[in-house]
Amino acid sequence: MASIVNTANKFISSIVLHVENKTVDVKSFLGLTVSLMSNSTQYKLEIHGDDEVEAKKEMKNAFEEHGINVEIN
Repeated sequence: MASIVNTANKFISSIVLHVENKTVDVKSFLGLTVSLMSNSTQYKLEIHGDDEVEAKKEMKNAFEEHGINVEIN
């Protein structure tokens, strides 16, 4: 999970993960780890900011490297 957090921290954009009824800052290792330990199979990633286009590409790849499918808004 550290690689996902490290990737997120390269960007100035806001990057949040929606899991069930929680919203988590992907730049927070603890928050991300706890959220990905849920039994959910539906993850939605929301990215907003000046570098969001590049962030969306890299974040999708970072999650896929760990076998986690995310929907990106």
